[in-house]
Amino acid sequence: MSILKGITFKRASVREFFFFLLLTTVLAVLIKLSKNYTKIYSLPVRIVNVPIDKVVSNLQPEELEVTTSLSGFALLSNQFSDFELAIDFDQLEKTSNKKYQYIPDGHPLEIANAFSGISEVTAISPKQITIQIDSLASKDVPITSLLTSEFKNGYGPNGTPILTPSVVRIVGPKAYIDTIAGVQTKPKNLTEVSENIETQLSIDSLALHKEVKLSSYNVTYTQAVAKFTEGSFSIPVTLINTEGTDVKIFPKTVDVYFTVPIDAYESITANDFEVVCDFRNRDSEDDFIVLDVKRAPRQVKSTRLATKQIKYIVVN
Repeated sequence: MSILKGITFKRASVREFFFFLLLTTVLAVLIKLSKNYTKIYSLPVRIVNVPIDKVVSNLQPEELEVTTSLSGFALLSNQFSDFELAIDFDQLEKTSNKKYQYIPDGHPLEIANAFSGISEVTAISPKQITIQIDSLASKDVPITSLLTSEFKNGYGPNGTPILTPSVVRIVGPKAYIDTIAGVQTKPKNLTEVSENIETQLSIDSLALHKEVKLSSYNVTYTQAVAKFTEGSFSIPVTLINTEGTDVKIFPKTVDVYFTVPIDAYESITANDFEVVCDFRNRDSEDDFIVLDVKRAPRQVKSTRLATKQIKYIVVN
């Protein structure tokens, strides 16, 4: 029994030894990590929010050497992080026509915030960043929609579709910009349409050179949609440009069929239409004149004539 007790005692002592060893190791690491250290970082620089018609053609230097004071915890954390100083274009100081500068010492907080857990920035080198900004060619071009719509029976577009914006600014090397007269959206098809359309379309930027940029890559397409019905009126035919010639036409009236939104149907009257035949456009061989719907209400989507031409006789 005494031998077993001794073995048990020794095993307990070993466990306690390793426990205290681990505890002292952890405490030693925590003490070291809580201390402040000096670390020099290379901080890449990038200019952001540059106007669309400008480009950064030269940036010197592209990195800053930043001396920092930070805790061991932050030092350990930063070993696994990538840092970058994003300088807003509006923060640059213009020194000449195309030259700008940025003084890092004037922005210690922004530089410290580029890192994690930095308690102090003690030195920054160099003392100045020089930037050259060049202008690109630009112009506004129209946008063409490639959206197609298939409407439910009895429905159709009511008015002209609207693109917002209707033009887009393109920016890039002049050699490319001069060849572009307009841009198109990516194709899109809608089916079974019976309500007003409002949808987003993407501009087909892949059809342009990769160095050409756009002020907007999306447009909003809107189109009013209505349910239509058909009506008809018998309209007198007006003969014009007889220039004193006595001309008789027959028939003297013609049926005009029209398509109109249902909610506007009751407001349409026969007096809203005018059908004319121009004597100057007569066919003297077959003795007929082509008819034309000269006037129709703006709500009317389309018109058609029951008879497209009428006979005439010149009275001697």
